[in-house]
Amino acid sequence: MPQRVFGERELDLVKQVLDTGMLSGLGGGQMTPRFEREFATAVGAQYGVAMNAAMSVLHSAVKVSGAGAGDEVICDPIVVFGAVATMYNNAIPVFVDVDPATHCMNPDLIEAKITERTKALIVTHLWGLPAQIDRIVEIARRHNVFVIEDCAHSLFASYKGKQTGTWGDVGSFSFQMSKQLGLGDGGMAVTNSEQVRDDLALNAGAPTFQAVAHALHWNYRMTETTAAIGVAQLERAAGYIAGLQAVAKMYNDAVAGCDWIAVPKPGPEATHTYHLWAATFRGDEKGITLGDFNDALARFECGVSVGYTGMAAYKHPLIAERLGYGKVCPLGCPLYDGANNLYPDGLCPVAEDLVPRILLAYTFGDEEAHKQSADRLHQAVQSLS
Repeated sequence: MPQRVFGERELDLVKQVLDTGMLSGLGGGQMTPRFEREFATAVGAQYGVAMNAAMSVLHSAVKVSGAGAGDEVICDPIVVFGAVATMYNNAIPVFVDVDPATHCMNPDLIEAKITERTKALIVTHLWGLPAQIDRIVEIARRHNVFVIEDCAHSLFASYKGKQTGTWGDVGSFSFQMSKQLGLGDGGMAVTNSEQVRDDLALNAGAPTFQAVAHALHWNYRMTETTAAIGVAQLERAAGYIAGLQAVAKMYNDAVAGCDWIAVPKPGPEATHTYHLWAATFRGDEKGITLGDFNDALARFECGVSVGYTGMAAYKHPLIAERLGYGKVCPLGCPLYDGANNLYPDGLCPVAEDLVPRILLAYTFGDEEAHKQSADRLHQAVQSLS
């Protein structure tokens, strides 16, 4: 079952790093390049660029897309991270609503949001379920829009036989401790473009950057010791994913037959890798209030949470209150002529309705604890049915 293992293999690889006396990939360290190669191979990409966090990857990917002041980047409305990365680059997030059945970006709504200012699109494979990435990439290609896949939840998830992160221009993976490959912190960009790899590497503190400032870049380098743990954990990752899928099945079984809880299900061409188990509460359509349901979860001491962040991405204070770098940028940038009433209520009605109804269960942990939690969820549901 999905419990992390840190053992002799990790210690051996970290000791190899310590024995070299070189704790950085800058100047000769070899563990970070090794991790980059092995991770890229594992997900089916040509190149990997290791960084200190997935947010660093997203920030760098938006920069590589060419988006800057006055430009637009299409983002998801449930998670806020793509919008934050966009604003790091002084660009404007533009939100496309989701499909209520999958919680992922709805391809049917993208084209209407593309303008002459659109430089990039960030699509999240939410909870571990792939979006309809083939359609999204096809639309983006027709409009010369750079595609960034946020794969923080979707390690080894696949769509039509191809892993997430390898469809667009850049795939961004997270190694924050809660994620499927937890290294404490860290991130990885993958790409099939040598030029994109080189551009991303400048933001990862590539050696060419130490002597000459070629442009405005950042220093998001991963340490050699983190990379060493990454090499070892990558060897265990497939086992972790299988365990997460088994845990998710417990929760799916717990709500099977309930017509007021909808579980996002992968189609026949998609593989879900369940960073989180998710579902949607629809009890109000059957005369059951959200308050009733929360009371039942509390009564049966079920560990499932309801409501995620409680708000669509553009309702977060950063965006709703137009915070940022000061001097009104980026959302009030004088180079942008669409700054008035950017994010009205009802902008993404599906997401606004969906977020307070999202059920989530974290899928790592003890098998028996998950069995108990799933059983309690089943009892809570049965008590209201």
